[in-house]
Amino acid sequence: MDKTEKPKLLIVDDEPEMLDFIERVLRRKYNVTRCNFSENAPGILTSGDFELLVTDQKMPKLTGVELLEEISALYPEMVRVLLTGFTEGPDVQRAVDLGGIHNYILKPVDSAQLMAGIEKAYRVRDGEAFHGAEQTKK
Repeated sequence: MDKTEKPKLLIVDDEPEMLDFIERVLRRKYNVTRCNFSENAPGILTSGDFELLVTDQKMPKLTGVELLEEISALYPEMVRVLLTGFTEGPDVQRAVDLGGIHNYILKPVDSAQLMAGIEKAYRVRDGEAFHGAEQTKK
């Protein structure tokens, strides 16, 4: 990738408002591609050199964890972030174990939490940090 190019990001969420929010927050730093049907994401990923995937957990047909499981072996260098409303439970642990996520971010999320969560995901991928949700005290 040319150093002047922004890294490519795929956001996957079935809620248009969340897609809008994430795109607004991240478009200055990333070349954002949106996907509102999780089952279409694997095909989109094959069409480009994506550096980052941010996906919601709760979606019809294919959950975020299922999507991450499907693509983690195909794109081992891609930074993978899960958005979830749940801090515990089998889905988050399964995402860490099988989906190879680098971080999960708790909903509802604000722009600072989103940016911090993504930055931490890069550090986890690079072996500089541990898994865990990004939360700021309000």
